[in-house]
Amino acid sequence: MADELDTHEKRHGIMGDTSWDTPVCVTDMGSVQARLTFTDVKAHEYVDTEDVLREKVALLSSMIRESDEMITYTGAGISVAAGIDDYATKVKDASITRASDVPRVKDWKDARPTVTHRVLTAMYESGYLKHWIQQNHDSLPQKAGFPQSSLNEIHGSLHDPANPVVPYEGTLRDDLYAWLRHWEERNDLVLALGTSMSGFNCDSVPARAAEKFSTKHSSHKGLVIINLQRTPYDEVASLRIYAKVDTVLPMLAEALGIDDRVRPMDAVSEFFPAAGSVVDEQEGSDGTSGADMFVVSFNGDTGEPDGSGGTVWDLRPQAWLRLTGGPYSGCYGQVIGRVAEGHWRIRFSNCQHPSFPGAKMKPFSLFLGKWWVEEATRGRGIFPGGKIPFVSVTAAEAEASTSSDKDATLGSAAEEQTPSALLDLSSTTSS
Repeated sequence: MADELDTHEKRHGIMGDTSWDTPVCVTDMGSVQARLTFTDVKAHEYVDTEDVLREKVALLSSMIRESDEMITYTGAGISVAAGIDDYATKVKDASITRASDVPRVKDWKDARPTVTHRVLTAMYESGYLKHWIQQNHDSLPQKAGFPQSSLNEIHGSLHDPANPVVPYEGTLRDDLYAWLRHWEERNDLVLALGTSMSGFNCDSVPARAAEKFSTKHSSHKGLVIINLQRTPYDEVASLRIYAKVDTVLPMLAEALGIDDRVRPMDAVSEFFPAAGSVVDEQEGSDGTSGADMFVVSFNGDTGEPDGSGGTVWDLRPQAWLRLTGGPYSGCYGQVIGRVAEGHWRIRFSNCQHPSFPGAKMKPFSLFLGKWWVEEATRGRGIFPGGKIPFVSVTAAEAEASTSSDKDATLGSAAEEQTPSALLDLSSTTSS
């Protein structure tokens, strides 16, 4: 399959050394394409030779040291090692990503961060990485300790009820899309990891980085791609690395001198509310020492930043809340309690359908990640200057809104829609 890599740029990127060996095709997928739409790139997998990989990582580390506003743009490939299938690997058993020790998770919410998530977090904490655009919705960056307020979950989240998972043919939140465009222009280096970059709207981020490099060598380092499969942007990348991300990122951490800052694989991130923000010191609803009521510095009606004293988040069981954004903006939900990992489950039973005016959704549950308390009590919303996902409301306000559906009361999960039925979106920007 070496004929696919028929130019120096496709093999190594524009800045690559012309003497480097050609990447080796380790998985021949025949005529299988990486994506069924938008591109004719085949699904073959390649890896760089060991010597070339070391030289590429050394070059990448020097590019990162010279950058001031590096961002990362990640796809499903960075979570394969966590047991979450990607979308672009069509012949699963043949792929070298399917190692025998890769865990298998039935519920994405149970997945644990990979070494890639942990290295990226260490890069952020060391000042090298400024922002993360996350196409996945698995919450693994937050579980690795990466702050929500520097993470754009552009395709939705499993743990933000105001930003639920975006379907393949769906639309994006306008505010998150505007944030994406802001960083698309602000960055001076884009590190694309585990993404096929094959047709989504937000692929404008790597495309723009390559465009800037072609005209502004002195001020922009361009696009670096780390992926086993080819992508439509290989030929315009500054540097192209063919390897598993979980192989490259630890090497990169060592080259940057931050390997001692990478949390071990068994580390579990803890999240703490700001000092003085806990309303009561009773144990939380999950039986642990965590409280369920907090003062947050946001407007109690709109959820926008508020320097006048803020409002209270009440996450005790049976407390009511109202969403401030997303496809179910204005919808009232009732807290069920905490699930095993400490996240809050919230049940919605009388929401207007976002796509069919006049229709109502069947009851469903969404989840709030436990890291949100740390973020909100420190004045951080979904992005700098943005809203928090919800505001707490009285039972009277919620019941007045839901009075038209007396049968929609708390019940078992069996009554609810399946998660796949909830993949609806928040605004009008195509994904």
